[in-house]
Amino acid sequence: MMWTRKALKEQAKEALRRNYWKIVLVSSLLLFLGGGVSFTGVGSSNREVISQDAEDVEDIEDIEEDISGKENYFVKIDTEQGEVHWGAKERNMPSGVWIIATIIGVIIFISIFLFILVLIFLVDIFLWNPFSVGVERFMLKSVDDQAQVKEIGYAFDYSYKNIVRTLFHRDLQILLWALLLFIPGVYKKYQYRMVSYIMAEYPDMEYRRALQLSKDMMNGHKWNAFVLDLSFILWHFLGTITCGIVEIFYVQPYQQLTNAALYRRLSGFQGSDRQAYGGPAE
Repeated sequence: MMWTRKALKEQAKEALRRNYWKIVLVSSLLLFLGGGVSFTGVGSSNREVISQDAEDVEDIEDIEEDISGKENYFVKIDTEQGEVHWGAKERNMPSGVWIIATIIGVIIFISIFLFILVLIFLVDIFLWNPFSVGVERFMLKSVDDQAQVKEIGYAFDYSYKNIVRTLFHRDLQILLWALLLFIPGVYKKYQYRMVSYIMAEYPDMEYRRALQLSKDMMNGHKWNAFVLDLSFILWHFLGTITCGIVEIFYVQPYQQLTNAALYRRLSGFQGSDRQAYGGPAE
C-alpha cells in the first residue's frame, strides 16, 4: 500500500488537534518512564614525621639509640638545612592482602552492575513493554477518532502474558541480530516495527504470527519508514535547544501519532477481520 510522509503527518496533526492534552499526557508518561564503586586504596598511612631544628636537639645520638632496633621508626638528619626528621615509618598493606582486597572489590562491583542490569531487563520486559503497547493502542484510537487515557493500561488487562512473551521474542531477535553487526540490528528493528501495534489490537495473537505479520507489513516499506524517522531530526533538535519543552508538548506526540498513522496505512485487516487474527471485533 502506497503512502506519503506528508499524508501521514497531516493525519497526525489532525489527531493532535482533536485530542491534544490527553495525547500530550500519555506521550509524556512514555517519555519519562522510558529514559559505581571505586577503590582509591586499601589501607592507610600512619606515617607521622616530626621535624626539629638540629640546634634544638641536644643529643641526636640519644634519639638514634632510642629508636634503634625498632623497625617502624626512622631518623634522618639534614645537615644542609640543619634539621632532624624522625618518626614512625609508613605501614603498607602486604601485597597478598592487597590482591585479595582488590579481587573482592571487583567482585562486588560486578555483582552490583549485574544486579542493576537484570533489574532493568525485568522492568523492560514486564512493565515497560506492556505499557508501550497500551500507549500504541491509545495513539491508534486517537488517529481513528477519540481515545481515553485508560487505554494505556490495556496490556495489563488483556492477554498480559502473551503480550510480554511476544515483545520479549521481538526484543530478543533484535538483540541477537545487533550482536552480529549494527546494521542487521537496525534492519530487524524496522522489520518488527509494527509488533507493538499488532499486539495493541490483537493481544491474543501467537507471537510467531505477530512477528511474521510485522515483517510482511514492513516489506518494501523499511527504507521509507527510515526516511520518515529522519524527517523528525530537526524537530528533535528544536526540542533539545528548548530544554525538552517542544519535545514534550509537540514533537513526541506528533511523531507517535505519525507512526500510528503508518500502521493504519499498512494494516490490511480491520473490522470483522480482527476476530480471525485473535483480536476483538469492534
